[in-house]
Amino acid sequence: MSDFIQREDATEHIIILRLNRSESYNALNFDLIGQFESRLKSLEEEDIRAIILTGTAKSFSSGADLKEIQHFDQETARNFSLAGHQLFNAIEQFPAPVLAAVNGYALGGGCELACACDIRYAAESAKFGQPESRVGMIPGWGGTFRLARYVGIARAKEMIYTGQMISADEAGAIGLVNDVFADDTLLESVLEVAKKIASNAPIATRLAKKMLNRHPWDVQTLVTEEALALAHCVNTEDQSEAIHAFLDKREPKFQNK
Repeated sequence: MSDFIQREDATEHIIILRLNRSESYNALNFDLIGQFESRLKSLEEEDIRAIILTGTAKSFSSGADLKEIQHFDQETARNFSLAGHQLFNAIEQFPAPVLAAVNGYALGGGCELACACDIRYAAESAKFGQPESRVGMIPGWGGTFRLARYVGIARAKEMIYTGQMISADEAGAIGLVNDVFADDTLLESVLEVAKKIASNAPIATRLAKKMLNRHPWDVQTLVTEEALALAHCVNTEDQSEAIHAFLDKREPKFQNK
């Protein structure tokens, strides 16, 4: 099996994880999700004080792999959503801070993946978006609740309803990312932030993360409802038409059924 999650030890207590499906713009499939979750579990045994998450080539992640999704039935779609939720919850709950270094496209599940991280930084050329409505679906990995936490409910609705991409500068303006760096200095700049974090008392940092991540809502209920809603979308004719149109590079013809 291919190594979809590459590890690099940046310093003694900081590691860089790279999504590595560059031929598909680091699209997320069952195999990558499983590998990522296993990697996180193994890292809990180490003295890791900060993780930097980025993508290979010119993409952070283009989101869920549509070539895989087009073959899903309703039950498989729900399981896929729940598998992604399990991974993203593991990222959010990982003891040490996880910093997203968004180096290109962060679309759909890729944007949701960034939202599961503690802090997001972007390269100038990065693009963000929740384009699921354009392919007959809804965000299925936390976009209906985590995104609003960072950009507000009105901006989250605009991004999800329109499906339009926004630039790195726009993402910074609405609070989706903390800062924007030149493409060739992104990783170096995020590493400097990680070093500041790692230099602090690790027990205090872990407890601060745990307290900051307390939610005013029942996450498990939201996960269950989002997965069921996504599974319903996958069972529609419009969703099948939308994915085929996307893969065929043509405009979809929606019939509202």
